[in-house]
Amino acid sequence: MRVPADVSAKIARMRFRRLHLRAGKDDGPLVGPSTGSPDERTADDPALEPEIEHDADGRVTPESLAAVRAAAERGLPVAMANYGTALLSEGDQAGALHWLTRSWEAGNVTAGFNLGTLHWMAGNRHQTQLLWEQAATRGDVDAMLGLVRLAFERDDRSTIERWVPRIYAQDLAFPITTVGVAFSERGCTSEALRAFTIAGDLGDAHAMEYRADILETRGDHEQAAALRARAATAERMY
Repeated sequence: MRVPADVSAKIARMRFRRLHLRAGKDDGPLVGPSTGSPDERTADDPALEPEIEHDADGRVTPESLAAVRAAAERGLPVAMANYGTALLSEGDQAGALHWLTRSWEAGNVTAGFNLGTLHWMAGNRHQTQLLWEQAATRGDVDAMLGLVRLAFERDDRSTIERWVPRIYAQDLAFPITTVGVAFSERGCTSEALRAFTIAGDLGDAHAMEYRADILETRGDHEQAAALRARAATAERMY
């Protein structure tokens, strides 16, 4: 299966999420769309939540960073998570760790995923797994995907079998396509085909193309061509 270089890089890179940062750029160090994780119970009052603004280079403006900090210092869970993530984008890992930890302890699930990712970047796989297990149990699909990634590294089939069905149940194309690529890279063609079929049915053009590649190798040229035709007008959900 051909995996375009830009897509492969996105799949290989663990991604920070900025669920509540509405003006984010996808090409920066903190990338990824909202995945619908259940943070509503810790959502801040919209009237109190400052907007994040970026300059022409994609950096958080000093004014909006100060506003987010003020909200974080008032103890708003989402603001604490946003401030920690913004600090990380500025290279302040210690500050990011502090505010993401505070937000996670206040119950913000997105902060738990990002905190686990911060430990993953530092090479602390044990702490990463602990955090992602807790966030995944609370419904965070990116944490589920992270656990599957760690399980693939260890060839831990039981963990893969535990979380992959839960990822499929979220009806979100990006993590499902990512699972399919992981299976395909390890020669698990039937499992990859299932993932790409689910994600393709959700409208992901990449998944349709990956499925077409598998069908092509199996000699099903007509269905492969039909899938590529669908993919040409479908959305690429990354």
